[in-house]
Amino acid sequence: MKSKTIIQADEMLELLNKQWATIQDIMKIGALGRNKARNIKNEIERNIIDQGLKLPNNLVPMEKVIEYFKINLDFLVTINKSKNGEI
Repeated sequence: MKSKTIIQADEMLELLNKQWATIQDIMKIGALGRNKARNIKNEIERNIIDQGLKLPNNLVPMEKVIEYFKINLDFLVTINKSKNGEI
């Protein structure tokens, strides 16, 4: 079985900069397997549909993925800037 890879801040920011998230994106963000990522996508999707909204097939808003994982974007930006010597 392959080990899950935790991605670096710059890679994470690049992923989070998209409007929509796929199952593959969720897998990378959470260092999860396909089944767990699919469950998370389905949970986010259900919450949105329960609000009476519609979604494109197999996509969820990245904003909701960020909320789900409680990702601190300011911290990631700071880490990325210090890594690149901008701070």
